[in-house]
Amino acid sequence: MKKQRSGPRLHSLEVPLDGCTLLVPSASVAEVINMQKLAPVPFGEPWLHGAIGWRTLAVPVISIETLFGAPAMTRIDAAKIVIFYPLSGRKDWEFVAMFATAEPRPQVLDGSQPVAKSSELLDSPYIAAGLKVDGRLMLIPDFEALKKAFYPA
Repeated sequence: MKKQRSGPRLHSLEVPLDGCTLLVPSASVAEVINMQKLAPVPFGEPWLHGAIGWRTLAVPVISIETLFGAPAMTRIDAAKIVIFYPLSGRKDWEFVAMFATAEPRPQVLDGSQPVAKSSELLDSPYIAAGLKVDGRLMLIPDFEALKKAFYPA
């Protein structure tokens, strides 16, 4: 028997992190690449781990776990780098990237996924909400808060 949809479908990516999972719109991701050598960024924030060369651009690479207040990812050897399109209001060339512990997987949401309780979420201003997808908690980042952290006025 086919499961009925309860709303419009939203194509998302499940991004595995060290200790939690992010859920982001597929349309926000430009590319997922293998780990590569990072160039240091002098005087950067603790969550800014360096920059990569990608399509003739220097793209900053962050550890979202560190931004959330958790320790940085420990399994760098198996990591992927997820490159995000520029956040709203930014220049066309202002991409940002983050580490993932493995290849992100597609998730199609249909509105039937239960919303996580606030007590289940990380205590971070960078988390907007959470969903339970197949019984697993997935955190939805607050892109406006991330924009303020990445591009301080």
